[in-house]
Amino acid sequence: MQIDDFHWQQELIIKAPCFDRRSVLHTITEDLSERTGIEVRNLIEALQARETLGSTGFGGGFALPHALVPALRSPAKVLMTLRSGIDFLSPDDRPVDIFLAVLWPKNEHQRFLPALAKLCRPFRSSRVLDGLRGAQSRTEAMMVLQMFPSPERLPSLNREVVGEKAI
Repeated sequence: MQIDDFHWQQELIIKAPCFDRRSVLHTITEDLSERTGIEVRNLIEALQARETLGSTGFGGGFALPHALVPALRSPAKVLMTLRSGIDFLSPDDRPVDIFLAVLWPKNEHQRFLPALAKLCRPFRSSRVLDGLRGAQSRTEAMMVLQMFPSPERLPSLNREVVGEKAI
């Protein structure tokens, strides 16, 4: 998977019935385990180890659990919305109901942070987050995601934006 591949169709979990941090991480890792072939236990340990460094809650009801995984061969991600928000120790104390979980091969760590920044860019928009909250199916979530540019077409953070064009 290239980081610019935003093929969310198989990477969406909509309105998951999770009620706490543990059930969120378990649901995320079950999905990622099926696609990566890595045991759920190992993925949960990697994500929990990262969370012990500090919450990956961003605020606005969004969190970005992520980890470097030694046995992983290529990046993997899953976008999950919850039926209702949970406490995820976000800086704004708002319950989190949208999670973008990203696992990255540890041997490619030098590309990890730039890729993570690019992946989470669309989720800085309250319009994207609100659209995902309203989505009742994968199809509706896909429509929300397709209404916004993919990360490679988003303006760079260090370029000035005038209207809709970056200059």
